[in-house]
Amino acid sequence: MNHINVLLKLLIALCWFFSNQVFANTTLYELTDHEGRTHFIFGTFHSDDSRITSFNANLLTSIKNSSLFLMETDELSDPKHIQSNINFIDQLSEDELDSLKKLSDYHVMFFDRIASMKPWLLAFILDSPRPATPFNQDNLLKRYAEDSGIPTRGLMPTSDHFSALDFLTDEEQILLLKNSLMRPMEVKEENYEKLIRVYMDGDLDHIMNMNESMTSEIMTDILWNKIKQKILVDRNHIFNQQIYEAMKKDNVFVAIGASHLAGFSGVLNFFKDMGFEVKNINY
Repeated sequence: MNHINVLLKLLIALCWFFSNQVFANTTLYELTDHEGRTHFIFGTFHSDDSRITSFNANLLTSIKNSSLFLMETDELSDPKHIQSNINFIDQLSEDELDSLKKLSDYHVMFFDRIASMKPWLLAFILDSPRPATPFNQDNLLKRYAEDSGIPTRGLMPTSDHFSALDFLTDEEQILLLKNSLMRPMEVKEENYEKLIRVYMDGDLDHIMNMNESMTSEIMTDILWNKIKQKILVDRNHIFNQQIYEAMKKDNVFVAIGASHLAGFSGVLNFFKDMGFEVKNINY
């Protein structure tokens, strides 16, 4: 009889352990401000992967309980924000040009339009093993907010968002593009799978560190430090201030890349330092 009781207790303990492993973390956080108002911040993964676009009811309820939906930027409406006068086509090798043509087909992008894009932006787009679509996680959440009658807006203008790395020299931008073009598709796919698994585990620091490690592989350390400052640290500062100002008038739901939530300059640390209560929402 004692053996049966021990086995039952062990079974209960194992069930508790594994259930907590499955539901340990998400990238959804509830923030309570100094007036006791509730806000939500959700770390997104910019993809239309079905594994992350089947949204949990708690996440959708958090949007419905808000009065303003905020995302990184509004949808691109003016193509001039992604265009450049840099002539990079003539500077590509035969192999690089062949890769560009194949990737333009794969990403369903017209080659003549690609040829007029900013090389740095093109490098990041083509480094993904999945074509960009309007049905990524961020946009789907925005559509849900709009369908629920909740106003939406970007935290920064599209002109600023798509000019973040314009400060790079022509040579630096073209080097980024060349390295992205020659990264094997198998490596891109392997990196993507690693990153999405980490994202689904909800460990923000792990997400940020892995994302940084994979992105920095196509550039020198010096160049990465310059880019990281612009697209992570400086952008975090903008997001933090814009979110804080919005919270003064609205109960906000924020959907931004998960890497922006983590780290010393990240959104969550900013609000913890401001004295807000920050709580992870498990589901």
